[in-house]
Amino acid sequence: MEFGPILRTMRLNKVRYGLIAAEIALTLAIVVNCINLIRDARREMAIESGFDDQNLISVRSTPFDKAFEEDGYYDNAVKQDLDAMRSVPGVIAATNTRFLPWQGGGSSMETRVVGSKGEMLRNQVYNADESTLVTLGARLIEGRNFTRHEVDAEVIRLRNLFNTERPRDSRGQPIEKISQDIIISKAFAKLLFADGKALGRRLEDSDGDQYQIVGVIDRFYNPYGWPIHEYVMFYPTSSRSVPFGAPYLVRTKPGHRDAVAAAIEKKLLASNNGRNVRTQSVADIKKGFQGQSTLLVGVLSILIILLVFVTSLGIVGLTVFSVTERTRQIGTRRALGAQRRDILRYFLLENWLITTMGLAVGALLAYGLNVFLVSKVNGAKMDPLLVLGGILLLWLAGLAATFVPARRGAAVAPAVATRNV
Repeated sequence: MEFGPILRTMRLNKVRYGLIAAEIALTLAIVVNCINLIRDARREMAIESGFDDQNLISVRSTPFDKAFEEDGYYDNAVKQDLDAMRSVPGVIAATNTRFLPWQGGGSSMETRVVGSKGEMLRNQVYNADESTLVTLGARLIEGRNFTRHEVDAEVIRLRNLFNTERPRDSRGQPIEKISQDIIISKAFAKLLFADGKALGRRLEDSDGDQYQIVGVIDRFYNPYGWPIHEYVMFYPTSSRSVPFGAPYLVRTKPGHRDAVAAAIEKKLLASNNGRNVRTQSVADIKKGFQGQSTLLVGVLSILIILLVFVTSLGIVGLTVFSVTERTRQIGTRRALGAQRRDILRYFLLENWLITTMGLAVGALLAYGLNVFLVSKVNGAKMDPLLVLGGILLLWLAGLAATFVPARRGAAVAPAVATRNV
C-alpha cells in the first residue's frame, strides 16, 4: 500500500490538504445538523391533532350593530347562527367555541389535583358546548359529553358571577368558589394521575376554584407556546363578546368544505347583516402555522445540496491538480511496471485518508454544534446513526469526485507523460 508516499506528500502540502480536510469537516458538521433539524421539523409537521382538520371551517362573526351589546340579543343570534349553519347541505355539526386548532396559541391556566401539594400544571383551556366534540371529530373514551341544558345554565351562572366583584378574604382569595364540570384529554389525565384514571376526580386552580372531570377524550394536539400541546380542559359555556364577536367551528362532509364555507357566509349575512362574517378552513390555518417549518425544510435541503456539491468540487479540483502536478511521477511508475489500477488506487486512497481525517474532526464538530443548537433553540438531540450516515455520504461523495480525474491520470501513457515534462 502507498501510505508512506501519501503521508509524505501530505506533510509537504499541509495547507492544501488541510483546507480540504477542514472543508469536509465543516460540511459534515453542518449537513448532519441540517438533516437533524429537517427530521425534527418533519416530525412536528406529521403530528396528527386528533380532529377532522381537512373538513373543519372556522367561522368568525364580528358585530358592528349596537343591538349586539344586549346579552339576550347576542345569545339569540348565536343560537340562530348555529341553526342556520347546521341547515346548510353538507354540514355534519357546528359549535360555538373559541378553540381554534393549529392557531399556534390560545388560552391556558394552571391546575393541580385537589388536596395535593404538588406544583401547578399548565394546560390549555377552552369553552365547549354539546356539539364541540362531534364537530372536532374528537372521540370520547370515558364519561359523558356536555348537555345543552348544562351549557345554558353555565352561561347564566358565570355571567352572574363575573358581572359582580367576587368577595375575597384577607388573603385576597375569593370567598365564593366556582365548581365546574370539565372534559380533559387522555394525555392530561396521565400527567395528573399516576393510574391514568381521571373520571370523577377533581382539580383546583390558584383561586381554589374546583373542576370535576366528567369526560376524557382520546386524542388532542394543538401547538402552543409552552410544551402543553396535548394537555387540555374543556368547560361548558358559550363564547361571544361584543368587540371580538362569536367564534364557530363547522365540520363538513368530505369534499363539501369549500362549498359549505361560501354558503355559510351568505346565509349568516342574509339572516343578520349587522356584522362581518369571515370563514377560513382549518387546513389553511394549519398550512399557515406550518409555513415556517416548510420554508425551513426547503432552505436547509438546498443548503445541504450546495455544501455537498461545493465540497465535491473542491475534491475534484484537488485531485486534478495532484494529477497534473505529478504527471512525471505517474509516467515513471508506469514505466517501471505500475498498472492503471495501481495509479487509480493511489489517488483513491489519498482521497480516503484526507476525507477520513476531515470526517473525524467533523464528527466532533457535529456533536458540538448540536449541543449548541439544543441549548439555544430547543432542537432535537443528534442521533449517532445520523452522523454515521453523514460520514458514509461524504465518503462516497469524495470517492465519486476523485474517481474521474484519477482515472484520467491513470490513463496517461508512460511515453507521453515523459515527453510532457
